[in-house]
Formats: sequence, structure tokens, C-alpha cells
Amino acid sequence: MQQLVLNRIQQYPWWVAGVAVLCLAMGALPIKVIGVVLLVLVAWHHSAIPLALVPATAPLYLIPMAVSATAAIPVHEVILIIVTPFWLTHVWRERHTIWRPGDLWVALLLISATLSIAWALPEGRGEALRTWRWIIVEPVWWLVLMRHAIATQRITIARLIQVMAVAGGIVAGIGALQFIGIDLAPWLGQKRSFSDNVVATGNIRRVASVYGHANNLGLFLERIWPWALAALVVPAWRWRGAWPVAISVAIGLLLSFSRGAWLATALASGLFVAVYAGASTLRRRPWLIPSAMGVGIALVAVALLARGGEGGSIDARLLLWQESVAWLQQRPWGLGLGQFYFFHNPEFGHSIMDARLIGTSEQYAAHPHNLVLDMWLNLGPAGLIAIGAIIIAQLRHALRPPLTISARTLAAITLVAMLAHGSIDQFFFVSDLVYCFWLMILVIQVDTDQATPL
Repeated sequence: MQQLVLNRIQQYPWWVAGVAVLCLAMGALPIKVIGVVLLVLVAWHHSAIPLALVPATAPLYLIPMAVSATAAIPVHEVILIIVTPFWLTHVWRERHTIWRPGDLWVALLLISATLSIAWALPEGRGEALRTWRWIIVEPVWWLVLMRHAIATQRITIARLIQVMAVAGGIVAGIGALQFIGIDLAPWLGQKRSFSDNVVATGNIRRVASVYGHANNLGLFLERIWPWALAALVVPAWRWRGAWPVAISVAIGLLLSFSRGAWLATALASGLFVAVYAGASTLRRRPWLIPSAMGVGIALVAVALLARGGEGGSIDARLLLWQESVAWLQQRPWGLGLGQFYFFHNPEFGHSIMDARLIGTSEQYAAHPHNLVLDMWLNLGPAGLIAIGAIIIAQLRHALRPPLTISARTLAAITLVAMLAHGSIDQFFFVSDLVYCFWLMILVIQVDTDQATPL
């Protein structure tokens, strides 16, 4: 029996790993133990597989694995903890260098994040430490380990992206089923959120899938869409199952009714078409440019009409930006990791929030809806500079002419779309988004000579 199980793990490691994840998420404590054992066995034979599942399971951060009546731990963190000893063994045996000279900016990010814990409020110290662990340290550690996995050819960029695309398709599919009245999210565990999975807004019904808000669904799926699109358009990048995954992601994006996600998706798609078509094609077919602009305008119109044409949360965002600037004038070193909610909400006695936000959902906002302000408030100016330097360096590296459709280029296109949406929404300080950020950085770094075709 034992040999049979080991044979199945060696023959079907991805399926066994998927079953293990379901055991961690859905089962009672004995079933969770079985899930842990299965993941350990998979990691023993194929250590890169659980490592690839870390960002793929990050969307479940609001549905953590319950280990007792009061304690729970995110599934992706459990997987990272399980797989880390195996990778430390690999690194030690192979004497492989996992740190690069270009990681100095990453080091500055880690230092600034660690220092920012010191000026967290007493009531927010626990949140600062959790943010430091979940958003700063663990994703960077994953980046280092995954970079080693790709360098030692234990996994390819293509397979890693396929895993993320499948995760996006599943998350989107859960949202699509919610729209027609079938909610599978409770089967994955208890969601740590007070909002409903389907919310009526104006003329439409928005779905949240495994998240606490439909906007979070849109933010994640917009990061998956460019890769799903490439799998449909570029012959060299096609894989079995690409069509259903892409259709699911597209439906999920639509049902999120996130205008920011729609526009980011349109921007990424337009950039992809421009690079894929090439300058010569655009010269032969100049009508492609006005056609793309027309599609973009149509998307904006549909977005406004679907949500009733109102300004939405634009006014609230302006008030949040004004408040954030006022805080930075008082505290130019920032508020500390994960502290915006505690400074912003009047219930904690520190707020300078505009009175027009009291009584609205924005009273409980945990971020200022702008990536620059969010970075500065959380990490201080040094952290903002570090993140900015990382992004600029990788975009310059990825977008060197001549541009060809490669993994590196597509990661840069996705990163640009992320930045565009992040200017008016979240960008970094959420588990799934931070892993997507480092995934794009990873792809750009490891695809050094654009040798990975799409």
C-alpha cells in the first residue's frame, strides 16, 4: 500500500498536490494532517511543485486553514513552511548562490519594512508583525527559492504561469457560479470577511468569489488575463485547457464589475497586441490603432452604464488621498506597516478623516487607494524608493528594443497594467497581489535573454 501511494505521487504529483491543498482547506483536522503528509511526500520527490502552489493558493488568504477554534493559518503559508526545509537542503547540497547583487534594493525593502514596525501603534503592533511576515518576508523568500528552482531546471517559467492561470480560472469559476446562485466558497472554509459573496450595486450584481470584495477579484484576474490571452493567441504558448481557463477568467473579470480591472485588462490587451503585431504590421494595418481605441472607449462606456454612470468611489478616493497627504506632512517617515486602518478609523482616536466618509464603507478602509501613498505610509520613503527602483530596473530590462513577445515582455506588460490600476486602488499589500508582483519580477529576472517564447 505504501509503495502504491509513492508510485501515484511520482506518476501524478500535480494531482496529488491538488488533493493535498483541498485537504488543507476543506477537511477536518485529521484530513488536514493527511494533506500535510501528502504535501511533504510531493515535496520530497518534486520540491518545485508545492513551491509553485504558494502563489496559486494565495487568493485563499481570507479562508485560512483552521487549526483550532481560535487559530488559523493561510494555506499558502502552510505550503511555504512545508517546502522550505527541502529547498534549504537543495541550496546547501548544491552550494548554489540564491542572492544576487541586484537584490540590494530588495534588501533595502526588507530593512525599511522591519524598521517601520517600530513606529506602529500599540493596538496595531500585531497587524504590523503579520504584514511583515505575510507581505514582506515570505513573498521575498518565495522569490529567492523559486528563482533557484528555475535556475536548477526543476520547473519552467511556462509551467509556473500555467499553474497561476489555472488558479485564476478556478477563482473566476467560483465567482461565476455565485452569480447563478451556486456558492462553493463556504466549502473551502470560513471566510474572514463581513461582506456577502454577491452584492447588488446599482443595476448590477457583483461577485466576490473567495475574496471579501468584487474589486479584489478584479485585481487578481487582471494579473492573470495577459497570460491567458497569450495562450490563446500565440501558437508556441498554447497548452491543453487554455481555452476554458481564458473564458473563465474573462467571465470572472466581467462579473467583478470592477471598472479599474476592466481598464487595466484593456490596457494590457492593447499593449500585447501592439507588441505582438509589431511596428511593421501596424504600418500595414493602421486601422488597428483606432480600432483598439474604439474598443477602449466602448469598455469605459459599458462600465459607466453598467454601474449607472455615477462617479462611484472617485470622490471617496480623493478624500482618502487628501487625508494621506496630510498624514505624510505630519509623519514623513510613514505610519508603519499595516497601520492605515488604525490611524484612519475614528474608533481608534487618531483619525483626521474627512467627516463625509464617516458612516460609509470607506471609514474602514485599510489602504489609501493609491500605490505611491500606500508604499510611503507603510514603508516610509526608503521603502518607496526601493520598490520604485525595483520596478524601474525590471521594466528597463524587459522593454529593451527590439521588443518580441516573450515571457519577459508579457510580465512587463502585466506589470504596467498593475501599476495603472494601482494608481487608484490596491497594488501590493495583499497576499495574492504581492505574490503576483514578485512573480512578474521573477519572470523578468530569469528570462534574461528573452529565450522563453510565448
